[in-house]
Amino acid sequence: MIDNDELDDEGNRPRGFNSLDRMVVVLTIVFWTLNALQLAARGIISPNAFNQLAGVGLARTASLLTGITLTLGMWLVLRRLTETRALAWFWRAAILGLGVCLVHTKLNAAYFWHLTEYHELADERFFDLRNFASTYISFLYPIMTWAALCAVMVAGDNLRRQQVRTSLAQAAAQQAQLSALRLQIQPHFLFNALNAVSSLIGQERTREADDVLMRLSAFMKHTLAAAPRELVRLDAELEGQGRYLDIEEVRFPDRLRRRLVVESQTAPAMVPGLILQPFVENAVKHGLARSVEPVTVEVGARRLGDRLHLWVCDDGPAAPSTSQEGFGRSLENAGRRLALIYGPSASLVYGPRPDGGWRVDVELPFEVAA
Repeated sequence: MIDNDELDDEGNRPRGFNSLDRMVVVLTIVFWTLNALQLAARGIISPNAFNQLAGVGLARTASLLTGITLTLGMWLVLRRLTETRALAWFWRAAILGLGVCLVHTKLNAAYFWHLTEYHELADERFFDLRNFASTYISFLYPIMTWAALCAVMVAGDNLRRQQVRTSLAQAAAQQAQLSALRLQIQPHFLFNALNAVSSLIGQERTREADDVLMRLSAFMKHTLAAAPRELVRLDAELEGQGRYLDIEEVRFPDRLRRRLVVESQTAPAMVPGLILQPFVENAVKHGLARSVEPVTVEVGARRLGDRLHLWVCDDGPAAPSTSQEGFGRSLENAGRRLALIYGPSASLVYGPRPDGGWRVDVELPFEVAA
């Protein structure tokens, strides 16, 4: 199996000795060793005068080492072509193997000529054409088999690298989507908050307007610090929503009520930053702002085994319609963020409450920082 840890940030392999090279070296040594053992076993099972000659074992060992060296040399030449398709790589290896096999056959004949008395006893010339062709074919089979096995390894390596590159591309696209989704939240909220400041100034409530600006500064400093994909602790997310409600309390001092129903064990849970912001904002904008009576905005969290359940609800007099400007878009935005980060492991459910108002429920895996 190819080790992904050696791939760089673009899914490429380093130029130095890597895991694919190690696998080819092991394959080459094992392959030629098994081939040599097969020949030795055949000599033991079917003994003949040739196998009794002095120096045969030494000549075969030299031929074995030559086979290993030559095929590893082939790999050094061909490894730069590992980006090509496996079949194209194999045909290049096969063509190179024809020449390598010729060199191996000549060197093998030289070993047996100098290290044994076979040619002298058989009264053969150094390069007898018939025996030379027979030996060439016997070496061609293992070289081509080696090339085919390496081609399979190259194909697996290419597939793995392509998967890594695809994964990197998907992660980059996901990061861009999350950035865009999160950036939709902050300008929308900022627009509403500045409208509130303008309204307070128009009513000559300058002290409250100044208070809103200070609280807005603290809120924006808190929310802009996190990266779009970054997970934050639930207690930090709730603190941020508390700062937002602090701002809205200046606008609606007599009508906004808040309730926090949070189990203490959920505080360290990791959640996407600003995931509750659109739900709380909708509760204020569509629940409180349209009511003349006090409205309670409730934010809750509880742990259910390995799941975290979050909710935001209000008891406004009427439930908003998802077709209202900004309302349905914010819910869709939140659902896309959850899908991008958690896939099917997260869920978002929303709708009107039986006794009035609106409720949003989020479930996601309960995770804490390592």
